[in-house]
Amino acid sequence: MVGQKHGTREEEVVELMEEPKRQPSGTLSRRVARHPWRTALTALLVVFIILALVLGLYFGLRGSHSSSSAAPTAPSSPVSPTSSSSPSSPTVSATPGTPIATLVATPSADSFPPIQGAFVSYAVEFIFFPAFAGNNSSPNTFSDNLLNNIGDITGTKPYVRVGGNTADLAIYDADLPVATSESWTITPTSMRPYNVKIGPSFFEGYNSFPGSRFIHGLNLKNATLSAAGWNSLLNVVPVACSALESSKLLWWEYGNEPDVYPRPLSTWNDESYVRDWQNGTAAIKQALQSSCPDMAADDAYGYVGPSLLGTNQLQPKQLFTDGLNDQGTVKEYTQHFYMGDAGSESVTLQSTLMNHTAITSRLARIATAIASLNSPSLTNPTDTQSPIPFTLDEANSLLSGTQAPVNTLNVFGAALWSMDFLLWCATIGLSRVHMQQGSGFLYNSWQPVANAGMKVQTSPPYYGNVAVAAFLGNITASVPRVVSIPLDGLNGTEKDLASAYAAYIDAGDVGAMKLARIAVLNLHAYNATVASNDGDAFTQRNSILSRDVRAEMLPNKAARLTRKFTLALPSALGVADGTQVSVQRLVADGSDVKDGISWDGYSYAYELNSGLPVLLTNVTIGEKVTVQSGMVTVGVRDSEAVVLSFPTGG
Repeated sequence: MVGQKHGTREEEVVELMEEPKRQPSGTLSRRVARHPWRTALTALLVVFIILALVLGLYFGLRGSHSSSSAAPTAPSSPVSPTSSSSPSSPTVSATPGTPIATLVATPSADSFPPIQGAFVSYAVEFIFFPAFAGNNSSPNTFSDNLLNNIGDITGTKPYVRVGGNTADLAIYDADLPVATSESWTITPTSMRPYNVKIGPSFFEGYNSFPGSRFIHGLNLKNATLSAAGWNSLLNVVPVACSALESSKLLWWEYGNEPDVYPRPLSTWNDESYVRDWQNGTAAIKQALQSSCPDMAADDAYGYVGPSLLGTNQLQPKQLFTDGLNDQGTVKEYTQHFYMGDAGSESVTLQSTLMNHTAITSRLARIATAIASLNSPSLTNPTDTQSPIPFTLDEANSLLSGTQAPVNTLNVFGAALWSMDFLLWCATIGLSRVHMQQGSGFLYNSWQPVANAGMKVQTSPPYYGNVAVAAFLGNITASVPRVVSIPLDGLNGTEKDLASAYAAYIDAGDVGAMKLARIAVLNLHAYNATVASNDGDAFTQRNSILSRDVRAEMLPNKAARLTRKFTLALPSALGVADGTQVSVQRLVADGSDVKDGISWDGYSYAYELNSGLPVLLTNVTIGEKVTVQSGMVTVGVRDSEAVVLSFPTGG
């Protein structure tokens, strides 16, 4: 199928070129009949034309980029923007050669804490942690490989938050012979666990990811409702701290989304939450002092919180005013984020996810919250010189990740959303983002075990995560400052469907920064396939119980456009004309595909090498563009992203 798709794309390129005029059928043969002496010359000319066409097609195919997740061969990917075999491409600039944006020479300073080395991190729904991590006898090396890939790029292995709704349901059972036990309420559109229990082997998963650090969720909801819940909290702390010693623990988390607890407003408000939180954390510290005294020391003991979903039932500023952090134990302010609800009929890949304006609009409330809490005297009264970091310790595309419109959450377009989302988060003051995962969730970056009709696989969003890591670079060595590049040269809705970012790093002199990388995302959706039944496959919604899509899908023969992005580089950046800029591409056959994805020519497919990077053998890498007249221009196909790396950027 890969070869067929590739051939189809090349035929479309040929069709875009002007064909020579041809004589009516039979004209050539009649002329030869009248002039026999021309037969040899005509035959020689025909042979020459055929040879030229064959050689042209051969070298055109050689110049293509391609990718695959099933084997080291890949679907088509763009040729170099300057290649003669490239199809005719509309320019994004109003006038060819006119920049659509100008970079700043030096990003303005801000007062937010810098992004952290583990900026790209993950959150695993509590009851699914054993599936992602495994245990002592069978650790999940696939998950560990994927975490290591990102850590190798950024210098810090991603942190893993183990929590979520089921952490607030879990009761510890020391006699449970398995890691988790739960019952389920199942409807056509959802699965909800209840009677959740965890046993001692649950904690073996903390040995599976050497070098990672963890946030462990503790049950506030049940601890404040029943004696059984309170006793479970006290009994689980010694087991958890023992498993998380030796610097495995980053921080504790006490409670999940308390602003949506099903409790009456008359009894559950900012004041009552803070009171329950302080009572519970005092009991946790006392248990630590008995079982793991080193983890109760001031420099090792702390929490992320309050881990709100973002409703109006609890107000962040009021929580701190009421004394949430009077003891200085809240080390990071945490909130959760989703683009919307997968059950909404208005959700589409293009309008909801592959849409830069939708991302920035949805994150505006987070940016406002960051600004309102960026006051150490409010959030960190024991150290008024140091604002506490603001992190999203649970985030992803759409709530109810087990059901969604077909071809929305688990396709390449979601990888582009992930990249745009994470980079925008880096511009608004977030220190770290944990992408939520759960076995069977459609928005997963990877599926760790076969479950709910899903095979073990590296899913499309993971490639977006890797691309972000590559754009940020080795954060441990040099913390980048990420800024959005306003694409003012674009008109109307074109601004919704493209985005660009710049990463600046320390230039050595005090306060001086230099340009390291630019990311450009073309968010115009291009489907590799179309439904044969008037699009039913795109409107049918996945069920939690069945993900079978019966519509016949056919190759899309519409041309895939390449758009040229020209960015002006101020002379103060010190990037001279003639500078060769490296180009890395995040590519797939289209926004709707689930396989055949690559980043800079590498596949991270489970089938190839259990998630470790595999360089595809027929992929062109090492592409470069040249700075000319103080500008850099790069061609980006619809549903594609690129990262430009400057030689001064390390």
